[in-house]
Amino acid sequence: MAAEKTCLRCKFLRLRDGVGGFCRFGKATGATPPPTVVLAHSCEHWQDGGQQYYIRLGWLKALQQEQQDGA
Repeated sequence: MAAEKTCLRCKFLRLRDGVGGFCRFGKATGATPPPTVVLAHSCEHWQDGGQQYYIRLGWLKALQQEQQDGA
């Protein structure tokens, strides 16, 4: 089963909230500010984030549960 090549699975993503984050691909080249991306986005710089994907999924589920409990 091939994984979807979305930002949520990319090693360059830095999560900001439950909707999106920042792409850190250009950080080494000094690109400022880092581009904002949504989690379902994909680009040619995608690289597999490995275990980081599951850590992000857990964080998003906890954030969603926290928002439901607080509402």
